[in-house]
Amino acid sequence: MRGPVLLCLACLVAALGLWSAPTPQAEPAQPGLPNILLITIDTLRADHLSSYGYHKKTTPRIDQLASDGVRFEKVHTTIPLTGPSHVSLFTSRYPQEHGARINGTAPPRNSRWLSLPQVLGRFGYHSAAFVSAWPLIGRLTQLNRWFDEYDAEMTRKYDVMHSSRYAEDVTPVVSRWLDRNKGAEKPFFLWVHYFDPHSPYDLKKDYEELEPSGHEKRGPDPLNREMANRIRNYDSEIAFTDEHVGKLLDKLDRLGLRDSTLVVLTADHGEGLGEHGYVGHGRWLDDGIVHVPLIFRYPGKLPAGQVVSENVSLLDVAPTVIELAGVAEMAKTTQPLSFAGRSLAGPMMGGEALPARPMRYVAFAGRKGFAPGWMSWMWSRKSALPLRLGMTTGSDKLVWTPGENKLAVIDTEKDPFERSPHILDGGDQLYQRQTASLQRWFDSTDLEESELEISDRDAEVLKSLGYLK
Repeated sequence: MRGPVLLCLACLVAALGLWSAPTPQAEPAQPGLPNILLITIDTLRADHLSSYGYHKKTTPRIDQLASDGVRFEKVHTTIPLTGPSHVSLFTSRYPQEHGARINGTAPPRNSRWLSLPQVLGRFGYHSAAFVSAWPLIGRLTQLNRWFDEYDAEMTRKYDVMHSSRYAEDVTPVVSRWLDRNKGAEKPFFLWVHYFDPHSPYDLKKDYEELEPSGHEKRGPDPLNREMANRIRNYDSEIAFTDEHVGKLLDKLDRLGLRDSTLVVLTADHGEGLGEHGYVGHGRWLDDGIVHVPLIFRYPGKLPAGQVVSENVSLLDVAPTVIELAGVAEMAKTTQPLSFAGRSLAGPMMGGEALPARPMRYVAFAGRKGFAPGWMSWMWSRKSALPLRLGMTTGSDKLVWTPGENKLAVIDTEKDPFERSPHILDGGDQLYQRQTASLQRWFDSTDLEESELEISDRDAEVLKSLGYLK
């Protein structure tokens, strides 16, 4: 039996190769391409930035970045988990499409989807990444396959076994990298990931007392002293990270790279701070968890101080960057691109209308175990529905919890803090109609399983985080 089994496996691998995306072959750098700096701040909910209306001045440097560029008001992540969200950011595909559904998993090596750094590399970009937390280490996410340089040197510990590094650790390393690469022949694509606003919410003493921003306080008061302290500490970490974002932007200025660099700032997901009895992220789809900031700055190309109020997704970042970099049309002729998101360049540069479309996002439950990706040929795969599926259309929001036969219906214009959702059950016709639509969408995008290469220590960390049981 061994011979036929191996033959079947070889045939399957060959067949997969017919649709798997090849790595684009690099060409000499095109003249006039901008440098690109992508900053992602872990666990940064949009409504705690002063540029997004927060009543405390948490982000003066990010606020200035927004004043110098374009700020998107209503941005949705695809999934409130660090690893899968960043994979979606780079591939412009939902987690069930690219395969990385929970932290500790990666897209398969024969993935059909090209990533942003792969596409940019086709046009001569030199790519470098500096990540600051365990969920993004290359061994687990395989994101390092897409970058020329991948720096994941963690210097700190949190919760006993989890590795990370602080903004004060990563900014100097990135600054030295910029010094070395400021005059390089190739343009750079530089991704800098900050982790500081993530739990355990360490108070940064220098930012304990923040000035008023001038915006009116919105939302309910903290439910108790513990929640108030949590919010104070979280805000202080945002302000601390903001200082280091400012230092990074100042470095661009000192090196004379400001006008030739497209800067993009966003977050992988937000954070529940206790408003609905939930602290953290990963399994809930409240707006504080799925609503993230998004800012583009490109001097001379993008208008300053523009605000876009339509709903957009993190899926839109990759196609937008490719178009703003000036390689979108060339990319179409040399390597077919397939994105679930859309470019936002037109609405930013030419004031084009942004047609309304549903924003969708998912949350997956932890898994009880893992099997190597190479064994998947042995069974017919059918993934279960996510723990929760969410959709926002205009101001209407739906959150479906299939395991509980519960659908929350929210008008975010009338109920912006989601305090009084209308709950429907399986006997309601609206429930049946809306959940059938969500089911069809998920089934049509449920394309890929993840690949996993974990050590015993990784498995223990997964268990401690609730991803492996």
